[in-house]
Amino acid sequence: MKTTSSVLLLACLVSLSTAAQDVRERSDLGLVQRHLTAIEQSAHHASSSSVNTAGTRYRFDYSRFAADLERVRQGIHKYLSPSRAQPADLVELTGDYRADASLARSSDEHD
Repeated sequence: MKTTSSVLLLACLVSLSTAAQDVRERSDLGLVQRHLTAIEQSAHHASSSSVNTAGTRYRFDYSRFAADLERVRQGIHKYLSPSRAQPADLVELTGDYRADASLARSSDEHD
């Protein structure tokens, strides 16, 4: 009996730890998304203030950079919000399975 209790306690602790890590990861990824927004705004500002000088050999490709940022943002969004919702059991169990013997009918009995 003691072994069973220990196993159940360990299972509960592992599941709580996993849930806490999931909440932490979601929080961290939300922070990443906010940073991406700030980076996009900075890149937009840099793009609008950049001067296209004739004869320059290289220039920063802001549109490609913005597309890559959007791709990263969509990947995080898809991870945080999977297309298939996780099943949820919304019906609460009663937990009371004791029935009076006088209420049992013959149709409830097995043949």
